[in-house]
Amino acid sequence: MPPRPSPPAPAADPDARPIGRRERNKRDKLRRILAAATELFTAHGYSAVSTQQIADAADVGTGTLFRYAGSKAGLLMLVMNEQLRIGVERGVALARSGAAPADAILALVTPLVEAGSRHPENTAVYQRETLFGTGPERETAAAEVARIESAIEEILRIAAASGPPHDPDRPAHAPHRPAHDSDHPALEPGRSARDLGRTAHAIYSTMYMDIVRVCMGRAPADDLTGRLRESVDHLLGGLGAHNEVSGYGSSP
Repeated sequence: MPPRPSPPAPAADPDARPIGRRERNKRDKLRRILAAATELFTAHGYSAVSTQQIADAADVGTGTLFRYAGSKAGLLMLVMNEQLRIGVERGVALARSGAAPADAILALVTPLVEAGSRHPENTAVYQRETLFGTGPERETAAAEVARIESAIEEILRIAAASGPPHDPDRPAHAPHRPAHDSDHPALEPGRSARDLGRTAHAIYSTMYMDIVRVCMGRAPADDLTGRLRESVDHLLGGLGAHNEVSGYGSSP
């Protein structure tokens, strides 16, 4: 019997190819700029930070700095866009691991909440540039904002399709708590994609306005997370609390 031919070698992953020195240098500079801008804006706020301070902290010239962002506002956009990207990944990962929908949704906007609580002007500038800016960072910001709403819808789909979450403090044969006693409003199984999409939009819009009110000085920042949770819980409750999904519904 002739020998069996060897299977073809798998195609090389383009992302696994070694990068050249020039590209490594570019990525390293961007990493340093992003780290410096994040630290300075977080510690001192947008107005108190200069582009020269960021360049010095990143150990690059100002000319190099402006090759990565066209303005100080652009630098803040870089920072916030990256933080929002991380927040979206974290929130969806929480939902997939069985976290309560409200916890996963709040994780999506944690970067905006933290920025608004520490220095409201950081979030105010970010929102202004997202709406009215002209640089390339604005396009990324618009995409990240759209991803938040899409991620909320994905979290709702996961919650509606999943079974009861595991409660380590609940005995295996303990009766379910009534649905109205639930700390985590549940989602009715079988909700249409249209219903979930509308709810995702309502949740995002409500959270956005709560955050903007803090940035504009119309609401205190000290309990922003609590207000967001109340809003999210209320809107999730509108989808219908059913024990099949929440695990906290009434016993049969």
